[in-house]
Amino acid sequence: MDLSNRTVLVTGAGGFIGLNVVKEYVHSGWHVYAMVHHNIPDELKKLDNVEIIQGDVTDENSVNSLKIEPDVVAHVAGLASDIGSDEAFCRINYEPIKFLSRLARKKFIYVSSSDVYGIRDLNNADENSELIEFPKNPYPKYKIKSEEWLKSNSKIPYVIIRPAAVYGENDKTLEKRFVDFLQCSPFIIHFGKWKGQNRWPLCNVKNVAMVIAAVSEFNDYDYQAVTIIDSKKTTIDEYYRELAEKYYPNKKYISITLPFWIGKFIGFISTSISNMLGYRYPIFDPTYYAVHHVSSNLDMSSEKMNEIINKYKYIHK
Repeated sequence: MDLSNRTVLVTGAGGFIGLNVVKEYVHSGWHVYAMVHHNIPDELKKLDNVEIIQGDVTDENSVNSLKIEPDVVAHVAGLASDIGSDEAFCRINYEPIKFLSRLARKKFIYVSSSDVYGIRDLNNADENSELIEFPKNPYPKYKIKSEEWLKSNSKIPYVIIRPAAVYGENDKTLEKRFVDFLQCSPFIIHFGKWKGQNRWPLCNVKNVAMVIAAVSEFNDYDYQAVTIIDSKKTTIDEYYRELAEKYYPNKKYISITLPFWIGKFIGFISTSISNMLGYRYPIFDPTYYAVHHVSSNLDMSSEKMNEIINKYKYIHK
């Protein structure tokens, strides 16, 4: 790809991941169209080489009215949740890919999820591992459907990005839920056979942003998927304790393990009530999806990610 006068449209640019992606593109010399649905972060307004566009990725007319032809579309926007209706996940996470992919002139980058490998015990799963839906949550279902749609219908090169549990500065989602739990509990609670020693698949948002920017420049990874996960393996118990040390250093926690069926029962109640009331966030933790997530050994390979990042850093050093 010609690296002069290159342009990219980033959807979900006002969100945690999207804003970091915009910043990385700006850092590597791109002109960015930053698509935001509602609130525009102050940090986004201050960036150079960024045109902020307000629009709704679920509205085809809104997308078509943009009247832009970027070289690359990085589709970051989406609904990432452990509760919600099938209709909502389909409308937000699947349908938009059909018309957003037509905007890109040279490449389409789709942010999927490592959850497509299944919420189950994994051992060094990689990009060729089987994709498995989770029966009680439509989130991975529509990520898989979107990936399949791209493989069958894309008229231009695409790259699929599969981040694990994304964290980083200004994260108000993942970390907050764990911290809120630690605030009110004297225990770190685990469920099932792993007793907190299962891998928690952390993924630094800066690595997500770098890989997206890198595959926009490199053609070596076209028509492929890339898993984004930290090379360092952290157990779920270690993650709890790192947060406890950071936020509540004077509070002592005891780790306890309960039978998995208790976690599933609590999760079923939380999920059912939250969905019945139409909540955006669960009424309490853990949800049915979350209890499977924190109780599975989600061990995935970072080999391809490291290869891409090392190449990207070498070029941009």
